[in-house]
Amino acid sequence: MSSSTMRIIIALVGITLMVVSFLMHSYKKITVNYTVMWELLGIVLILIGIVPVFSDWTNRLATGTGLAFFGVGAIFLVEEVRSSVMISQLLLKTREMAMHITMLNQENERMMHELERLGQIVEEKDEREKEKDTVCR
Repeated sequence: MSSSTMRIIIALVGITLMVVSFLMHSYKKITVNYTVMWELLGIVLILIGIVPVFSDWTNRLATGTGLAFFGVGAIFLVEEVRSSVMISQLLLKTREMAMHITMLNQENERMMHELERLGQIVEEKDEREKEKDTVCR
């Protein structure tokens, strides 16, 4: 694999990473923090691929070494994206659960106030009936 081919592939991987992270955020698969992190990594990869000063090291790699580098890098990148998606999904589910708990707590409070009000009404009714009983006797 030649140096210019590796540089082009690195830049294309950066562009792909940016597009995928943006789409995943728009479909609510990852959070904003992870989107920003992957976008910045995509920019770094594009700069490494485009700017010759940053990609000078590609001239020193043998063909097999470059291929192994891309294989390991691709596996690492895919697994890290997958991990960030899983963590983001857990964070989103945790927020949703917290909202449900808050709504249930509010409903519980409303029901407790209603029970207290009904309890007071029943107590007042019992007191009136006791007064009636004492007056009638």
